Amino acid sequence: MKRRHFLTLSGLVSGACLIPPGIVRRIRAAALQPGGPLILAPENALTELFAEDTGYGFHLYLGDPQAEPDYPTLSEFIESRGFDPDDDSELRLYAIEWRGCEEDFIEEEEGVIAQLKEELSEPIDGGERDHWMDWDFESRQSPMAQAYHYLSALPLDNLDGASGAGPDLGDLSFIEGDRPGSNLTYCTADSLEALASLQHRLNELKEGVRIRLV
Repeated sequence: MKRRHFLTLSGLVSGACLIPPGIVRRIRAAALQPGGPLILAPENALTELFAEDTGYGFHLYLGDPQAEPDYPTLSEFIESRGFDPDDDSELRLYAIEWRGCEEDFIEEEEGVIAQLKEELSEPIDGGERDHWMDWDFESRQSPMAQAYHYLSALPLDNLDGASGAGPDLGDLSFIEGDRPGSNLTYCTADSLEALASLQHRLNELKEGVRIRLV
């Protein structure tokens, strides 16, 4: 498991995202209203970042948390694994490495390449879908993983040389693999105050993102 924290979203410690005292008071007031709206969310947001209450914090999603996975076609999957789906010799190698065909007998397995060609435009299924869900979806393409990659690339804590002590309004945690063998990649906020602080920082960065509680 690989876990990374931002120090804080509002304190005056080095590396923190500084929020003015007046905004801090408004954040704390909003946090006292269960399910209340987050402050300062842009009215005409281009994107929504969903925050799901887990009872011990909030999981963040870039996109609908309930959306069905957009499975790639077999052609797209084959190409993503380094094979050319338009080349018969490449399809032969793919069949050996991914479909379990015996290299010495693949020429005798009638229709292997023809069957692959028929499936190229269809969404992946079976073992290929399981592999894609475990590796591609959980680590990069799920709404949770997309929120992780989006937020981790932003300068959320970029106050160089700030020092002193100030109010701590919460942490974001960035997790890659929450247990052995897991590729689950996601970001969590530990409180409503942390979400409101994050919204404030996104506004400062002019990201055009609205955080919505679900």
